[in-house]
Amino acid sequence: MADSEISMSLSRPSRRDLLSAALATVGGSSFKSAAAAAPQDGGTTDAAVMAWKAWRAAHRRTLALCRKQQRLESELARTIGFPQAVLAAAELPSPVRINSLWQFDELAGDVPALCTRRAEVAAVLRAHQQRWDDADRAIGYSVTRQKEAAASADEERLIARLFAANATSLRGLSAKLDVLIAVGADGAEGRHFPWPELRRIRRDVARLMQLHCPDAVGFTA
Repeated sequence: MADSEISMSLSRPSRRDLLSAALATVGGSSFKSAAAAAPQDGGTTDAAVMAWKAWRAAHRRTLALCRKQQRLESELARTIGFPQAVLAAAELPSPVRINSLWQFDELAGDVPALCTRRAEVAAVLRAHQQRWDDADRAIGYSVTRQKEAAASADEERLIARLFAANATSLRGLSAKLDVLIAVGADGAEGRHFPWPELRRIRRDVARLMQLHCPDAVGFTA
């Protein structure tokens, strides 16, 4: 355990910047080029469609690993508890839960008499952290987190590749909308974005696909 602080941050990286880049691409030349040069193969050779297929597989893997690490985290929290020390002292109105030595030092700054308890608190935190680490290794929690981070990075690389590609078919446009909605709606930052409008556009594209490419598969309205 680091002497200064125990950090258990588990939040997934924000995709606001990625979404902004995607919107800039969607609003740019890729839609125009698709309208001007739509092939008659149902989009099977469209680079955006091929990138979408790769992204979909990566997205499923990321979600599966995310669910697994959340399940393992819940198991650790239930059986071991997040590392902490409960400090009771006459100088305190009630016992205080200490999650790091940094937090203890902040408290001791206001109540100097607590300074003599620092080594005691550090020992409790180390012991609790060791129990967490032992259980972590036993169930593979940190390994799963690392795999999830790698899968998420791979997914974002594929998203960037998809939006960098010029869609040359309705399926390509549908692929970009599909990913845009999936990525943008992921997280609180996208809560106020016009997702209903984007989904209506997505349905329009799907309808046009049925009219012009009735045999096309792989997307739903």
